[in-house]
Amino acid sequence: MSFHLKQKHYGWRDLVGIPLACNPVCTLALMGQKALTGVVNVLWIPVEAAFLNTAIDCAQGNAEKSSVYPLLAAMLLIIFWKRMGWNLGRLPSGRLRTDLEYQTRLEVTKKRARLKYSLLEDSRTWELCQRIGREMSRNVAGILSNVCDFLMAMIRIAGVLVILFAESPVLGFVMLAVTVPLVFVSVRSGQGIYRAFQKASENERRGEYLQTVLTGRDSVDERTLYAYTDYVNRKWHLQREKYRRTFVRAETLQESRTAGSGVATNLISTVIVLFLALELYHGRLGIGIFIALSKAIYDTINLMYNELGYSIASISRSMAFFQDLTEFADLEETEGTDDLPAAERHKFISLEFCSVSFRYPGSEQYIIKNLNLVLREGHHYAFVGENGAGKTTIIKLMTGLYEEYEGSILLNGRELREYAPSELKAMYSSVYQDFARYQDTVENNIELGDIRSMGTAEAGKQAQELARKLGIYEEFARLPKGFQTPLGKIADGSVDLSGGQWQRVAFARSLMNPAPLQILDEPTAALDPISESRLYEELGKISGGRTTVFISHRLGSTRLADTIFVLKDGAVCETGSHEALMEKDGLYAQMYESQKSWYEPAEGGARA
Repeated sequence: MSFHLKQKHYGWRDLVGIPLACNPVCTLALMGQKALTGVVNVLWIPVEAAFLNTAIDCAQGNAEKSSVYPLLAAMLLIIFWKRMGWNLGRLPSGRLRTDLEYQTRLEVTKKRARLKYSLLEDSRTWELCQRIGREMSRNVAGILSNVCDFLMAMIRIAGVLVILFAESPVLGFVMLAVTVPLVFVSVRSGQGIYRAFQKASENERRGEYLQTVLTGRDSVDERTLYAYTDYVNRKWHLQREKYRRTFVRAETLQESRTAGSGVATNLISTVIVLFLALELYHGRLGIGIFIALSKAIYDTINLMYNELGYSIASISRSMAFFQDLTEFADLEETEGTDDLPAAERHKFISLEFCSVSFRYPGSEQYIIKNLNLVLREGHHYAFVGENGAGKTTIIKLMTGLYEEYEGSILLNGRELREYAPSELKAMYSSVYQDFARYQDTVENNIELGDIRSMGTAEAGKQAQELARKLGIYEEFARLPKGFQTPLGKIADGSVDLSGGQWQRVAFARSLMNPAPLQILDEPTAALDPISESRLYEELGKISGGRTTVFISHRLGSTRLADTIFVLKDGAVCETGSHEALMEKDGLYAQMYESQKSWYEPAEGGARA
């Protein structure tokens, strides 16, 4: 069996249901161990009472010594289980904890991969996903242990009450009258402490972020250049002080509760034991059961106020987490988003936007307005325009990330929304400005572009050939393990690359993909304008006649495009080649003239 995240309401049944789905054997073993431990603790009372009474009778000559041995053996057996049961319970508990965390995290990861793309750009959904990730371990891994501890405590409490009622109904009612409010106080107190530590934890996370800014490698250059270390340091000290105050309050609350519980439990236990002593005095209670019950009552009252309260507070925290899990499981999905690219690839013939308008979910402002354009096989296209003109949004629409558009988008004459995600994945290859840097080998970083052939000998040869064409083969061949060298900072012997090297790896990965339409969404933003133009020229030579679409703010590279679409306010205001648009002397010509000095030789033959 295994756990599968479903669209349903997650509630108290899932406290046991989820562990059962993940590992039924370990779940039942742990529940059995806890239940047996609870029963054994209750059995100790009559066994101890019988042993004491028999021992007294032996001492008075009213019984044979041999009559003590069975009771002594029973006591030793109970002691053995009480000592060994906890250790035995650790075996299924540890395995179950591992399975719970692995399977629930796997299902959450799969769910996030299937989410409708528009949800990932929604801040509320993103925070929910982050919260689920943060709280998963603490609320799922120990979920059954808390439930079992609660059940074990209830078995012990119920057992003591049954024995007490059997010996003295009056004392049974007194004990019951104490139990209900004590459990209620314990729960409220435990929840209050949990909320206090939760608040302290929030302040601690904010402090950790500031500490990362102060010590992290990513911001070291700016810390030095702008000299803002003292400023952030002051903010960190203020945040740490806020955390210290909230943590001290939480600790004080917990210590006060501990001290108060000690006084309360001892006082209540003493009162009940005095009632037991009165029953003993009047001969309505034997000496053995008096001693056994007295000890059991002290343990039980302490159990109700401390361990039971902690278990219920932990279960309450899990129930609060289940509310988030229910909301997360109900998030809308797109079928097929985690499918591999289709094995049978369509040929790209044309892509046409027909009177397309689009606004992001929850917004009243249109980003794309009545857009009309056509892309055809084998041509190179560029989208240019000011920030906010809609360039990247067009890429999101043409790749099927958003379906909530007005008008129609026709891919090879067929409405884009009719294609399966696997078909669209097989149609497009892309490199974005924030391209991925996988902590894997050089070869795997490139071969990921064609996941279906990854790991084959042919894929390895192709990856090396692409590296050669992009001018990075020699650099990787000299690495300690060549193309099998792990990149990044995680694995032993891994090597981190420069920004330019990572960039060319991303391009190689894109070219590895046999998709007929290649999209480049400002992946060269970190390069200078001249290097960007040269890189695009190289890509044009090795792209194998694919149709390409690229976006760039720097217009020197757009001269390589057959057709340039100039966007303004979500619509095409100019179309044509670089030469044709320069002749029009419109918006494109103005933009190009403002950047002209980046590309053309200045006086004296040097580039500006």
